[in-house]
Formats: sequence, C-alpha cells, structure tokens
Amino acid sequence: MAEEKKADKGAPEEKPRGGGNKLMIIVALLLVVLIGGVGGVGYMMFFSHNSAGGQAQAAAQPKKSDAPPVFSKLDTFVVNLSGQGSALLQVDMQAELTDASAQERLTSYMPKVRSAVILLLSAKSAEELGTPEGKLKLKNQVKQVINGAMDSGGDEPVKSVLFTSFIIQNS
Repeated sequence: MAEEKKADKGAPEEKPRGGGNKLMIIVALLLVVLIGGVGGVGYMMFFSHNSAGGQAQAAAQPKKSDAPPVFSKLDTFVVNLSGQGSALLQVDMQAELTDASAQERLTSYMPKVRSAVILLLSAKSAEELGTPEGKLKLKNQVKQVINGAMDSGGDEPVKSVLFTSFIIQNS
C-alpha cells in the first residue's frame, strides 16, 4: 500500500479531456448562431428598407382601387347666364365620388350644393362657356363648389364632375 501511495503522489494527476471537446463544440455552435443572427438582421434591414421605400413611392402615387367608381347624378340645372342678351344654360352633371359614404353625404347636403352650383353657373356668360377651355374650367369650379358646400374640410369627397348634357340657348 505504501507503494501505491507513492506512485499516486509521484505521478501528476490527469484531468479528463472530454470536457474540453464539449466546450469547443458549444463555442462553435454559439459562433454559428451569432453569425446567422447577424446575417438575418442584415437581411431584414436591407429588405425592410427597400419595402419602406416602395411604400413611400406607393403613398405618393394615387391609390387605385379595385372597386368600381361611385357616381351620383345631380338634378338638371337651368339658369340664366350673365352678360349681354338673355342666354339660358341647361346642364346635366354627374359627380364622381370617393366612396358610397360620400354619396350619402352628398345627398344630405344636396340643397346647399344646388344653391352653390346655381350661383356659380348664373355668374358665367355664354361666351365664357362656349369654349372647351371654359367648360373644363367650369368642371373644376363646380367640383370645388360642391366640396366646399359639403363642408368637407381637407378631404374631397368629389373626385371629378362630368357633364352629361350641356346646352346654351341664346334668345
């Protein structure tokens, strides 16, 4: 026994080496996960940046809806035109609206809208409305008057105005 104790004391103790291999495997796995995570974050940042730019471009362009346009026929307007002579204007119009709720709103404000449009039309002369440029200018003015009469504030429920009949009669 004494010899065994001497042999044990004289020889250096050996540590098991299996733990070192496990540590290397864990470090390698952590390194792979870290590199994959950095690559994934870089990928997400690159593509989210590009899609945000695409969204900004899409926001700058008007949105095209798959829904059909909403039109509302306005009653026929017959007014005396200003200027020399006694010319009459008879016009039928339709308003292109943003959606069905705008159509309900237009119906609610119709007396106010009709009054504003009659005032606008009666201030025009036959010479002014006789040209294509005059008609285009009138379309834009009618659109603005209707949106203003509807107390729409910043949004414009009426996108455009279309003439379906336009008759000027000089007497």
